[in-house]
Amino acid sequence: MSATSPVAVVLDEDAIVAAHEQDTNAWWLYSTEVLDHLRVPYDVVPHDRAAARVAAGGVAVYAREGRVVTATGEWTFDPGIWERIVSIQQGVPVETDGVPAPDGSAPVDDGLLKCDDGIVLSYADDRALPPGKAGADGAFPHVYPPPAAAPIFHQGTADRLRLSFLDVLFDAAAAAGVTLPWLYYWPAGVPAVAHMSHDSDGNVSEQALSGLRVFDEAGVKVTWCHCYPGGYAPEVVEEIAARGHEQALHYNAMGDADIASWGWPQLRAQYAWAQALTGRENIVSNKNHYTRWEGWDDFFLWSEKVGIRIDQSRGPSKQGNVGFPFGSCHLSFPMAGVGERNRLIDVLELPLHTQDLAWASHASIRDVILEEVLALHGVAHFLFHSTHLHTKPYVAQACREVAAEARRRGMQWWTSEQLNDWERSRRGVRLAVEPGAGSGELRIAVSAREAMKATGVLVAVPGLAADVSVSVADEAATCAVVTRHGRVLLELAADLPEGTSEFTVVVGTKVPA
Repeated sequence: MSATSPVAVVLDEDAIVAAHEQDTNAWWLYSTEVLDHLRVPYDVVPHDRAAARVAAGGVAVYAREGRVVTATGEWTFDPGIWERIVSIQQGVPVETDGVPAPDGSAPVDDGLLKCDDGIVLSYADDRALPPGKAGADGAFPHVYPPPAAAPIFHQGTADRLRLSFLDVLFDAAAAAGVTLPWLYYWPAGVPAVAHMSHDSDGNVSEQALSGLRVFDEAGVKVTWCHCYPGGYAPEVVEEIAARGHEQALHYNAMGDADIASWGWPQLRAQYAWAQALTGRENIVSNKNHYTRWEGWDDFFLWSEKVGIRIDQSRGPSKQGNVGFPFGSCHLSFPMAGVGERNRLIDVLELPLHTQDLAWASHASIRDVILEEVLALHGVAHFLFHSTHLHTKPYVAQACREVAAEARRRGMQWWTSEQLNDWERSRRGVRLAVEPGAGSGELRIAVSAREAMKATGVLVAVPGLAADVSVSVADEAATCAVVTRHGRVLLELAADLPEGTSEFTVVVGTKVPA
């Protein structure tokens, strides 16, 4: 197969250098992260070579200029989209308390610096009440449990911005007759996934045993974030691992113990503490206690340095900030600031959507989160604390119910470590598609850095109809016509060995009604 990818991305190196010399972010560099997550095959090319790629039948993306060019025409998108996506997901630098919601639902001005002090989405424009829920006459009493549903950030705004760019790219490719493959986010046929985390605030062993019982009843393996100082009794820590839960860190920067404050030395020390507590050398995951945060990229850079592979701190601390306050339900690598030349930081970001359903957030938000995650094929993240599972039967019931409801909708429950391993394996897959020798044939080459099970290779074939017959020659693979992100696509489902595999798919005639 050709070594040239169908998409050429122009990043404009001179403009990048100029931006950095002026201490300005080159936001358009983030375009490669958008394409990397989708796994669309692309090459970064200099500006003066893009025209030749277009003339040869390819697609050129001018990321800084907001243009997609093919031999058949030019399509445009807002060049400010990259800044908007990154700003929504990573917020603004947290240096002071944020501005609270006017309705009282999100009193973030509590004297503690945290993720939702830096949100850029609007309380007025980007939230809505759950369906069927009445407002509170412009005021919301922030008490526990909430007497009524507060407005929720109900959409994955950053995810939808990414899709608006991808719509332009795929429309341009289709108009030019270019077939584009990409790799589905989850195993073939899985519409979305869910994740449940647990924070060990207080470290009461009796409460942890209650949490273990509820998670068993819910049938969910959780990511158990251990909070310094103290820790559970050794036999409880061992039992958490024995029941299949992931041991993780709950970095504490609340100033309530000797190293429980914000800073690189404190994170490094608490990571070592978690290693000793759990007996696990590689602590893969972390969530910050109280979603503490300061600055912009500092914590991601520290996490990269200490060995944390996936962080799940970016989420709400108040009832009016639940849902998608950082606009996403997808895994992504965050962008570093100008000091690091806007490189991608090697720590996956796993958004958090709500805490302790029925206590810290109204139970009615559950389905809003699940439905948006399903629409975007992302991951829904629900956090619980064993202190509430132990003392509040209705929180335990909400935990069991959200587990069952997600499964009813076809979602699987994965730990943070599973999410990290899957996404990083996905990032090691490269795709290529060429016309085959026969009528309607497509040859699909899939190169995998490591073996993967049940992958779904999606192919956008120009003019593909939903009612055509499809087949694949390899008996170990299946092929079907599916709809993802509103597009009719071929889905090749197969286990991938390490190395390169080739498949021949045949697109036939319409299936009789």
